[in-house]
Amino acid sequence: MSENSDQWEKMLRAVLGDEAAEQIIGQMRSQGIDPGEQMQQMMDPANFNQVVSQVRAMLGSSGEGPVNWKIAEQVARETIQRDHYDSLSATEGDQARSSLQTANLWLDPATDIDPCGGPSQAWNRLDWLAHTLPTFRRLVEPVGENISRAFIATMSEQMEHAPDELKNLMGGDPSQMMESMISSVLGMQFGSGLAELASQAFGTSDAGLPLVEGETAALVPSNVTEFGRDLDAEENEVLLFVAVREQAAARLYSRVPWLRRQVLDTVAAYAREIEIDTESIEEQVRGMNFTPESMQNLDLGNLFTPSDTPSQEASLARLEHILSLVEGWVSAVSARAVAAQLPHAVPLGEMFSRRSATNSPVNLVFGSLVGLDLKPRKIREAVAFWRMALDRLGMEERDHLWSHPDLLPTADHLEEPESFFEMSEPSEVEAELDAFLEELLGGTDSEAPHEPAFGEGSPESEDKGEFGDTGTSEDKGDDGNTPPEQPANS
Repeated sequence: MSENSDQWEKMLRAVLGDEAAEQIIGQMRSQGIDPGEQMQQMMDPANFNQVVSQVRAMLGSSGEGPVNWKIAEQVARETIQRDHYDSLSATEGDQARSSLQTANLWLDPATDIDPCGGPSQAWNRLDWLAHTLPTFRRLVEPVGENISRAFIATMSEQMEHAPDELKNLMGGDPSQMMESMISSVLGMQFGSGLAELASQAFGTSDAGLPLVEGETAALVPSNVTEFGRDLDAEENEVLLFVAVREQAAARLYSRVPWLRRQVLDTVAAYAREIEIDTESIEEQVRGMNFTPESMQNLDLGNLFTPSDTPSQEASLARLEHILSLVEGWVSAVSARAVAAQLPHAVPLGEMFSRRSATNSPVNLVFGSLVGLDLKPRKIREAVAFWRMALDRLGMEERDHLWSHPDLLPTADHLEEPESFFEMSEPSEVEAELDAFLEELLGGTDSEAPHEPAFGEGSPESEDKGEFGDTGTSEDKGDDGNTPPEQPANS
């Protein structure tokens, strides 16, 4: 065996392990390729720079963190244009925007929350990609950081004993090249996930997750049309139903200031603590041969450890609860808005509830990309709660519960909604004491400084959120903005 062959095999075994190296060497020899000559040609100064340039060009350079988002956007766009391309005609755009406007008219009698202040839009899939990329990046980048860190550590350990020739091939600084490699691979993976979402999403908030920044409501008509092909309802009826749900979610996320931030922050908190299975990484590194082509096939779904930390479990429980409340409210309000308008309102409502809880594209894509199972598991219970809230409190007070997260029902309340509405009656002693204090202090009321109640323009009301400019006491009555008395744990 020649000296070049010894070096070549030593390099392969150091990086890939004995088993993978034997397979590659055997395959090369079966094809009549001498490993020693292959290495000599590669290390020839005339060829070396070309090889390095080709590798770097294929990998790209992130320059901006653990995920190369330029590659992610490029992959997403190319995938959509190749596999999911759709065009939006002027007629389709007008019909979608008209459906969104009609949806707002139907929602006005069904909710006290004001319409979204932004425009009603119609998008094709490339438009959807452009509008959702910033939020998608915010959600998945913490996971990308963990994956990148684990991969670089594993690959660096295997590169420690590699020959200098291989380190030179990696550009003189193996760690920098590996960072670029992983950054590019994650960009390709996340870009594919974005394209998958773009091919299925109906609007701005599938499964209750707000994927678009700013105030707007939008529809992707091609996705709605594909979804409705196998349904009994007419295409225009399905489009109107989706438009009502889209406008209801847009009202909630645009008029409740704390809601979108809390949902996204909870997802990010969970993602930051996702642990990576290093054994899975080592196995995949040994089989990828450090070539860009093989690294594109990296399986992210096998990288996440099956168990959550206690804080992750708490974050996931909060997230599932708030998404259940959002989806439950959207479903309950939408059903009331379309009940007298659409003949297939009930079966469409059932179908969309099942989609949100099980087959939502957001659930499927985030599960494989970041190991996060985004399923609002108590949608039916949440729908039942919001319907009961309408009966017990009225529309105005029901929607006022969104003013602050502390006013919303807990997970236990969804299981037993009656407990949320139970109001303890004051005892006789408490009633006598209240009457005595009122008589004693009644004469000093005019001298006491006035403390503005919630909703009367106090700074506190700005922190807790209002729904437009209609929430004054003159419009809603003296107690229109006072939340119902609740148990201490609500």
